[in-house]
Amino acid sequence: MAAIDSLLKILDAQKADGLVLASERVPSLKRAGADVPLSMPKVSHEMVAMFFEDLVTPEQRQELDARKSVKVEHTFEGQRFSGEIKIDGGRYHLSLAKARVAAGAGAGRPVPQDSHPVPDLPPVRAPAPPPPVRPAPVRSAAAPVAAPQPVAPEPVVEDMSEEPDEEAQRAADELRGVLQRAHWEGAADVIFSAGLAPRVRTAGDLREIGTPASEAAIAALFSKVLGPEQRARLRSAGSVDTALDLGGLRFRANVFRQQRGLSAALRPVRDKAPTLSELGLPDDFTALVGYPAGLVLFTGPTGSGKSTTLAALVEHVNRSAAKHVVTLEDPIEHVFTSKKALIHQREVGRDVASFAEGLRASLREAPDIILLGEMRDPETISAALTAAETGHLVLSTLHAAGAAMAVDRIIDGFSGHQQAQVRLQLAGTLKAIVTQVLVPVSRNERAVAFEKMLVTAAVAAQIREGRGHQIATAIQTGRADGMVSLEQSLAALVRARKVSLEAAMGAAQDPEALRRSL
Repeated sequence: MAAIDSLLKILDAQKADGLVLASERVPSLKRAGADVPLSMPKVSHEMVAMFFEDLVTPEQRQELDARKSVKVEHTFEGQRFSGEIKIDGGRYHLSLAKARVAAGAGAGRPVPQDSHPVPDLPPVRAPAPPPPVRPAPVRSAAAPVAAPQPVAPEPVVEDMSEEPDEEAQRAADELRGVLQRAHWEGAADVIFSAGLAPRVRTAGDLREIGTPASEAAIAALFSKVLGPEQRARLRSAGSVDTALDLGGLRFRANVFRQQRGLSAALRPVRDKAPTLSELGLPDDFTALVGYPAGLVLFTGPTGSGKSTTLAALVEHVNRSAAKHVVTLEDPIEHVFTSKKALIHQREVGRDVASFAEGLRASLREAPDIILLGEMRDPETISAALTAAETGHLVLSTLHAAGAAMAVDRIIDGFSGHQQAQVRLQLAGTLKAIVTQVLVPVSRNERAVAFEKMLVTAAVAAQIREGRGHQIATAIQTGRADGMVSLEQSLAALVRARKVSLEAAMGAAQDPEALRRSL
């Protein structure tokens, strides 16, 4: 999919006929002969170049450099566009308009079509001008191009505290360009690996983009992001979590070492916390942050949207309740601006040594709600249960495929002689467990399906007495209490024609229960 397609998708929704991009200007739509600016930041000179790189052949690029102007054509979702790229005063200007093609007219230069839409671009704060980005080499749309060959690994970068040289900085700027492009295309993940071309994940599949990344470039990208403690952790543990901010575009990142050297896996983070409605979640989820005290867990596989749902709930509190919220994150993902609520965000490794230490400290900070990024170990779980027992609402995440598995994981994390006490604590403090899965809708779109377990007296007894295997049945029969099984949620998506039956069956834990729910 061409990068420009993420903007062209907006035309029909806005009833526009064309699109205009210019260096250091806000993109605009052509509608009824007038220019209508989009609610998005200015695009840099380099980003305009990134958008048009898929539209031109090498010959057209030469023509543009020589004549400062070139005509282009492009096809997206069956609609042909024609336009022009100009260079005026060292600035790029790209205009595209819907082409009216007479019946039987030729289609011009072949252009790969992509019928899969990407989400509309949300309004974002105008960022600081991004660093210079060297555009990736232009690939001709008329002929196949061989995949970039891996480059030989370089000597391991031992000390990221050293100032990167000019060549490494230029290469890091190219990686920033890849991240910007991935953000525009709605990619779920970006992976940099020393000696290989960057890869981006869309619709669950990885594809290459750009040229092979050097280890020096990856080190330069994170050289000013990682503090001394994080660098020490990378050296000793082999990996470290952090966040990367590119002029308003934010990414959660894990930097790690592997056979060829330094690598990094990055995931885009929304510039602002979404609403439950935007996530496709019901309004009654707000009750999950209405408890005066207790523990509410969000579970699911990696990338299922747990932290995004938590952010939506915290933002709901922020807008509607005069409460004090303390978050403990590794790293901080969504940055909140205090509104009706007062929100303090603390990052593990920067503001506090560990989740457990942060939890113990938070009890002296007068919070109403504590958001705990993840319950990773028995010490953190024990501290979370204590916080919930002492009058605080604790929101956290756990990697588990369902409520019953989440309960078992918590109990099994403790030694045998401790488990009875932990069962009592958990039965007395746990209020709800929500498990999320993402179900494919289209190439870059997913719908959220969920299981919601509320801790009734019967469920509390099952936890206390070690009858976790009965929790699934309690959820299936607990609709009157507000519980929702995964299959009931999937059935609702199928009935609303938001996902296909095939996709829902692939996500169901009990396909027969799904069929009965339809």
